Amino acid sequence: MQEEIINTKNQAIAQITSAADAKELEEIRASYLGRNGKFTLLVKKIKDIPPEKRKEFGMTLNESKIAIENLLSNKKHELIKSLTEKREWFDLSIPGKKPNVGQLHPLTQVLADVKKVFNYLGYQIANGPEIETDYYNFEALNFPKDHPSRDTQMTFYLENGKILRTQTSAMQGRVMERMKPPFRVLAPGRNFRYEQVDASHGFEFWQVEGFIVDKDVHLTDLFGTIDYVLKELFGNEVKLRFATTNFPFVEPGVDTYMNCTICGGKGCSFCKNSGWSEIMPAGMIHPNVLKAAGIDVKKWNGFAFAIGLSRIVNLRYQIKDLRTLTTPDMRILSQF
Repeated sequence: MQEEIINTKNQAIAQITSAADAKELEEIRASYLGRNGKFTLLVKKIKDIPPEKRKEFGMTLNESKIAIENLLSNKKHELIKSLTEKREWFDLSIPGKKPNVGQLHPLTQVLADVKKVFNYLGYQIANGPEIETDYYNFEALNFPKDHPSRDTQMTFYLENGKILRTQTSAMQGRVMERMKPPFRVLAPGRNFRYEQVDASHGFEFWQVEGFIVDKDVHLTDLFGTIDYVLKELFGNEVKLRFATTNFPFVEPGVDTYMNCTICGGKGCSFCKNSGWSEIMPAGMIHPNVLKAAGIDVKKWNGFAFAIGLSRIVNLRYQIKDLRTLTTPDMRILSQF
């Protein structure tokens, strides 16, 4: 029996010495000192030892167990030390790297301000599809069949016969068919046109359409609304001027120009060196548009306007190029 103890001890020493990691070391400990370990089983054999040899057997067994336990402990510390020496030292008290935190895009920020102004004036928000039908984008807005904007040089046509919305004015027909006057509606959204991209134009742009249908609405109401809105967005020092224009869905039509805040009115690429930027085309809703939606033109009339949201952002933040708003460069976007 003494020989069995010595052999078991030597096996344990050999395995512990060659252990490669803590997991393997724990498996060795369990196989020798665990509940069903080899030394545990040897302890149970004491009853089979002659009485005169039990003391010697017990002493040898205890000494072997203690030697194995010490060797396991030393090997564990040796493994921990080797791992520590391989790992590069670092100061745990040093603050970690701060992750980049996203923020609202300037278009989103300005759109929220625009909505706030018009909510105060009693407008409700309406959203519509970017893929539109020819009817709502053109026909319901009194566009003749041969109007230049219907041509592929201005409009993106899809294979299914629909188009990419060229203006949020398309929401006029959709809303008027479903709501009974009086109402005030604001329809923000993205639009698409086949245009030459430059500092103040793009094939994709944001626009905010607004319109009122009520009794006894006058052109002066439209001018007052435009003046109020732009001064709320840019301050009372903003300078405006109006010019007559022609749009199929309004009569009469007006174009709103604001002094260019980028160059201070001196002239730049954004304002085409005029010192003024077109910002808010508008007009009184054409009777044909109201009739197409089933509204009695003898009882109701109204006005409509379209805010170039992308241009509002450029003028507010003095951004010289409209294309800056579509850049993914966080160094630029993080400034807003």
